[in-house]
Amino acid sequence: MNIKAFISEHRDLSIVLVVYSGLAFIFLTFFHYNLMGDEISYISIAHHYSTGNWNEAINAYWSPLYSWLIAPFLLGGFDPFQSAIIPRVLSLIVGSVTIIGLNRLAKTFNLDGMVRSALLVSCIPMVLFFAIRYATPDLLVSCILVFYFAVIFNYRYPDDVSNGFWSGFLGALGYLAKSFVFPFFLVHFILSNFICYFEGKKRKKILKNLFLGLVVFFIVSGLWIGMISSKQGEVTIGTAKDHNHAIVGLTYPEHPIYSSGLLEPPNKDAVSIWEDPASIQLDDWNPLESVEYFVLQLEIVKNNVLRTIAFLERFSPLAMLILILSIYFVVKSESRRVKFDLVKLLMTILIYIGGYVLIFVEPRYLWPISYLLLINGFYLVNYLYERGSLNLSLRNIFLIMVMLSFMITPIMEIGGFVGSGDQLLSVGVTLRNEYNLQGNIASNDRWADTMSLSYYLGSRYFGVTKKSNQTSLEQKLELNNIDYYFVWGGGDELTFNHFQEITGNKIKNLRIYSKI
Repeated sequence: MNIKAFISEHRDLSIVLVVYSGLAFIFLTFFHYNLMGDEISYISIAHHYSTGNWNEAINAYWSPLYSWLIAPFLLGGFDPFQSAIIPRVLSLIVGSVTIIGLNRLAKTFNLDGMVRSALLVSCIPMVLFFAIRYATPDLLVSCILVFYFAVIFNYRYPDDVSNGFWSGFLGALGYLAKSFVFPFFLVHFILSNFICYFEGKKRKKILKNLFLGLVVFFIVSGLWIGMISSKQGEVTIGTAKDHNHAIVGLTYPEHPIYSSGLLEPPNKDAVSIWEDPASIQLDDWNPLESVEYFVLQLEIVKNNVLRTIAFLERFSPLAMLILILSIYFVVKSESRRVKFDLVKLLMTILIYIGGYVLIFVEPRYLWPISYLLLINGFYLVNYLYERGSLNLSLRNIFLIMVMLSFMITPIMEIGGFVGSGDQLLSVGVTLRNEYNLQGNIASNDRWADTMSLSYYLGSRYFGVTKKSNQTSLEQKLELNNIDYYFVWGGGDELTFNHFQEITGNKIKNLRIYSKI
């Protein structure tokens, strides 16, 4: 099919993609230098791949797919300022593919005409915000899972053995984008096939798809598991889960990077310890080892459930109503197809959320759920219209309500973050051009900001110093071969024997002490 034929057949999708691309180009100028710790780590790891530094590139904490996609753009050379734009360009491209996937998923649930057009328009600000706010693999994970859902939820899933192959392959890609997908896919794929099996259609083909999907999934994901397990010295699908679980325990009131003092980056080319947080030795805990820990785990789950509800309401104020109505129609609907469709959606949402509430939840972790809620909301409106509960006018009113409910938060948040990161970028440019600053860096505060500056300066960041007297502080700086000590905020100027202030208070709220 040529481009002209595609546009003619998918007119609504084509218009949405054009609008999205135009807005993406405009907003890219406001956000492309807004880097956080995760983004810097993915760029740094991609740089290892682009230079053939495989030992440092293979990382059990950060999943590899996002860095693999960044790496080709770095083959021509690495400049921290120019490279900062690559993750956001990549995310915006992934966003356009996500919209195509949502169009396919909408068709899977028989959402056509005006309903599907409204859904596609609704997803523009959602996808745009996800792409430009965080240059992390979370949107990539969402994109992959949307295509996986379009395969596994299709009523023709049992008809073709290739659907089992694509399910397993997409599941493995999801794992390569984020290790959380490994357990999620196994649970979800097996349960989804059981649901199809008990629908009573083509059971032998369903079992073949289940077997093939699992084989493909384990082969593809097993290649990466083998590499990181060899490096770690034990079998693992990733170190992020254990690291994050240790942090939410009673031992650590905050992340150890803020309280452990100076921490040397894990390798000579790493920007900071954040390139491999799991290299920090932490004491993990087990909720079954004591009553105290069991109660703690229950408290963590309770708090995360409440946080999740709040995040879902941020995606759409109608989120809980959508879920409640879905449960109601699972029980009350006379349509077998509607029951199974809603069960699949609710089951997926529950499994996905269930994995995160055990440890920690952030809004971006739940982006795949936001897309399922979007599909769910429009599905309910379409169902009520088809069964005669809504006339055409009421249907259109409800479509507009659902649209606005999903669009309002991302539109507001995009406006709130426009230009963020510009001030830090300006400081980075000044330090590079006027002071030619490069070396080992430590700071008294503002861990994330100093890490970003260290990235722009091609330097290594050792973290935040512990509070101590100036003599002890200077000894710690010298022991770790620190070249520059960043002091944020006001206060009296420090007096060192082997460090001197070099900025002369020319940079607001920042003094920099250079090793003599």
